[in-house]
Amino acid sequence: MVTLDDVAAKARVSRMTASNALRGKSVVKPETAKRVLKAAAELGYQPNLAARQLSSGRTHIIGLSVVDFDLIFPAALTAALSDQAYRRGYQTIAQQTRSSTDYERAMMGSASAQICDGTILCWPSSDSAQVLQFAGSHPLVAFDGFGLERRVDCVFTPCVAGAKVAMEHLLAQPVVAPEGTVPPEEAARPLAGNPSRHHVLVLGTPYCPVDELMAATGSGPMRLRGAYEALAEHGLPYQEQDIYLCGWNRKSGYEAMACILRERRDFDTVFCLTDPIAIGALKALTDAGVRVPEDVAIMGFDGVEDGQYTNPGLSSVMVDVNEVATTCLDLLVSRIESAGAASRGGAAADGSLPARSVTVGYRIEPRGSAEREATR
Repeated sequence: MVTLDDVAAKARVSRMTASNALRGKSVVKPETAKRVLKAAAELGYQPNLAARQLSSGRTHIIGLSVVDFDLIFPAALTAALSDQAYRRGYQTIAQQTRSSTDYERAMMGSASAQICDGTILCWPSSDSAQVLQFAGSHPLVAFDGFGLERRVDCVFTPCVAGAKVAMEHLLAQPVVAPEGTVPPEEAARPLAGNPSRHHVLVLGTPYCPVDELMAATGSGPMRLRGAYEALAEHGLPYQEQDIYLCGWNRKSGYEAMACILRERRDFDTVFCLTDPIAIGALKALTDAGVRVPEDVAIMGFDGVEDGQYTNPGLSSVMVDVNEVATTCLDLLVSRIESAGAASRGGAAADGSLPARSVTVGYRIEPRGSAEREATR
């Protein structure tokens, strides 16, 4: 059986340093921690959780709540969190809420939550007061917990900034117009010289008037806000008839686009608020004989791996699930340690560590579905 001493010897560090590195403590230099984790992985080291619980009073179990295991990004995030938690010496208990407030509330009050040292609550749907009550006695990190910032530890997707950059990427492509309405030489001109020609649809959320949109929270409205800001800066219309609500999955994306195509074909650009929507919409376009991106450029949000295997590949705003997992765990582990030192958990209970908010990074991942060459 591989022991902590074996890991320390292989990594050429002390037993205490190896222990701290495996627990994810910040006192260990990053290069040293990397060496310890590599040694542990190579040796197949498994921490003795029972012994740790006896010595520390902790279970070294983390609770995880996501909306749906069937959705690509939540599933990938669950896997990343589980893998990274294990490398830090924690096990995970993962549950899905199906976006049900009742399910989420039951999870927070369940026996499984009580045995967890802390919980990562992804896309919470419960009332803020309920989440805050839970955080008052339990270390908690909320992922995309809009409205909870400055009250509990939060990690956010770059919804507004990411969507705005995605729309700008789409609008930077050469313009395509319905046949017969614009001369070919006019349609081929770049946006800067032909600012009124792009016709953009947005899939994934209901229309929201601008004054309400600027104050709205939630992933859908905030991504729509980013799209609106790009449209406004380019002098393009933001219209109710161009915004379509649909579920955030492939089937809904397909059905929404198929319905749109039966009614209209006066658009050349589509921005989808998630990659699953875009994957479904892309298939509906190609099934209908629409060329992507020649006739319609389409782009998603999340950068999921599945987008590499569509034809053409799905261009997207890439949000790294490993960065999300690392950030969530960094905040939660430090909160657990701070709560232990104060003998009480949660942001509200432990004044020594104020609530923190981090927005993860993003990048444009051009894979082909949005990148269009000018017509000659």
